[in-house]
Amino acid sequence: MRDALLELLVDPVDRTAVHLTNIERDASGEIVEGRLAGSRGRGFDITRYIPRFVTTTDAGQRQTEQSFAFKWQQQHTYGSPGMLERSRQWLVARYGFESADDMRRFMASRPRVLDAGCGSGFSTSLWMDGGWNGSLWVGADISEAIDVARARLGGVTNTHFVQADVLQLPFRAGTFDVIFSEGVLHHTPSTERAFRALVDLLAPGGEIMAYIYRRKGPVREFTDDHIRAALSTLSAEDAWAALRPLTALGQSLAELHAEVDVPEDIPLLGIRAGRYDVQRLVYWHFAKLFWNADYSFEENNHVNFDWYHPAYAHRHTDAEIRGWCAEAQLAITHFDAQDSGYTVRARRT
Repeated sequence: MRDALLELLVDPVDRTAVHLTNIERDASGEIVEGRLAGSRGRGFDITRYIPRFVTTTDAGQRQTEQSFAFKWQQQHTYGSPGMLERSRQWLVARYGFESADDMRRFMASRPRVLDAGCGSGFSTSLWMDGGWNGSLWVGADISEAIDVARARLGGVTNTHFVQADVLQLPFRAGTFDVIFSEGVLHHTPSTERAFRALVDLLAPGGEIMAYIYRRKGPVREFTDDHIRAALSTLSAEDAWAALRPLTALGQSLAELHAEVDVPEDIPLLGIRAGRYDVQRLVYWHFAKLFWNADYSFEENNHVNFDWYHPAYAHRHTDAEIRGWCAEAQLAITHFDAQDSGYTVRARRT
C-alpha cells in the first residue's frame, strides 16, 4: 500500500477516519503488512500490500466473490493477443472514444480515477497499456482477483489497490473525478444500490462510466436463470468443467457457417426479423453459447463461465438505467445500447 492512498480511506461501515498501525514496509517504502484502525475499535488488515475491507455476510455476494476470484486467476484463459485486441476495440467504442489512446488521455486528465470492481485489472489494462501519466488511479475489487490486478498494474506509477465491496467502499464521499465500472454493478445484490453507492463517491462534475447487462427475450432469460441456478451451487472448478459441453455446442453451431431468415418480428420471443447466423440466433435468444473462432477453447469457456457461474447477474432495461441517472441528478453524456448490455456515461451536475 502506498501512503498516498491513506488520505482517501475511511472505515467503510461508519465512514470515520482510519489510521495505520503495526506496519511493515519493503525497501521502497511501500507498506507490505499492517493494519488500518478505525476510531470505533474496528480494524482492517493490510496483507500482501493491499488493505482488505470486505465485511459482507451476504451468501450470494460471497459466492460471486469466489467465482470471480477463481476466474481472474485463470490468466491463461483471457490473455491471448486476439482476445485482448477484440476486447479493447469493443470497450473503447462502447464508451465513446476514438481509440485506446483517446480513452487513456481522458482518464489521465482527471485527478482521481476509481475502477470499481477492477477484477484482475483486465479492463483498465486495455486502455492503460501504452503509458499512464495520471495523478491517481485506484482499483477496488471484492475478490482476491485484486492481487492479480496489483501484479498486472502495480508497477505503473500512481496506481493503488483495495479489496472492498462496491456496496461498501472505504472512500470519502466526493473523492473521485471518474468512476469506471465495467460489467460489475449487476453482480451485486442490487444493481441500483451499487450504482447509487458509486454516485456518492463522485466529486462535483465527476463522471460515472458503467456497463450493465441488458434484459433479453423470455426464452433466453429462462435459460440463463435455469443454468445459473444449477451452476452457482457448484464449486468454480466443477462449474468450469460443466460448462465445457455448452461451449462445445456453441463451437459446433458456429462451425456450421449456416444462416436462417426470420421473415417477420416475433414479439413473443423478442426476436426481430432479419437474417441470422444460426449460432448467433441461438446465442441471443435461446441460450448463451458463446463462441469466437479467434479465441482458444478455454477462452471461450471463460466467457461462458463469466456469465453463468456468479449467483448475481441481474439484467436491466434502458428505462431503468436512465431513471437511476435522473434520480441521482446525473446528466447522461453518452449512452450505447447493444444486445448484450448498456454502456452509460453520466456526469454529476
